[in-house]
Amino acid sequence: MSGKNGWAETFSAFAVGVGVGTALGILFAPKAGEDLRSDLAGNAKEGLDQAVSKGREWAGRAQKVAGDAVDQAKSQVRDAVDEGGQAYREARNSAS
Repeated sequence: MSGKNGWAETFSAFAVGVGVGTALGILFAPKAGEDLRSDLAGNAKEGLDQAVSKGREWAGRAQKVAGDAVDQAKSQVRDAVDEGGQAYREARNSAS
């Protein structure tokens, strides 16, 4: 690098380096304690809200499955009672 052009290129490279370094420093600088606590609290609340939402969804599914199982059990009991009543009537009629 010689003359004015060499100096201009060096200064330009230095200026770009300072700009990039400043931008990266601002981008990756740690947050203040209060800001960090606020962000952590917000993230924790968001995570809790999602957990509650999933819990409600799963509870709804469990209630539906349990309700279906109860309905199926009731149907099987009714069928068994009907079959028992039919067997009783047949036995009574054959005994007569």
